[in-house]
Amino acid sequence: MKQNLTNRGIKIFAILIMGLFVTSSVSYSPVENMYYNPVYMKRADMEKAVGLQTNVPVKNPGKIYLHNNYILLNELYEGIHIIDNSDPSNPVKVAFIHIDGCVDMAVKDNIIYADNAVDLIAIKVSDNFQNIEVTERIRNIFPEFEDPFRQWSTHSINLYRPEDGILVAWKKNF
Repeated sequence: MKQNLTNRGIKIFAILIMGLFVTSSVSYSPVENMYYNPVYMKRADMEKAVGLQTNVPVKNPGKIYLHNNYILLNELYEGIHIIDNSDPSNPVKVAFIHIDGCVDMAVKDNIIYADNAVDLIAIKVSDNFQNIEVTERIRNIFPEFEDPFRQWSTHSINLYRPEDGILVAWKKNF
């Protein structure tokens, strides 16, 4: 009886070891099997991309900020929708300020302070939000965005980072 239990234990152990070898030979690409993938931009491109756009739909809204008769609605990782709310029963989209890596903002007087990925920028705006100018940029003041599911290590993020690449967003992979 003792002999049978020992042989049975050895067989089970051997099957487990073989299973480990089989599963360890399967290669997984971290990029293909993650819920989110990092989005990188060259620093110069990120800085030049700040600007006004029109007809940008609201897809992934974030924070809301009220400034005078305007609603500033963050579009996560992409920028800020400007909505004229002078007539609350009929709000009107005025413009969109494209800012890669933007998830937060504040306004004082006619200056919007926003994150541009790892940078803090000050944007001077006209009273009707038809003209903007980046007046100041403080580089690398914020940490990079974390993976929403925290599957990526710093090493993995840097492994796929292009030269002079700034992580500006996490793109859903599902």
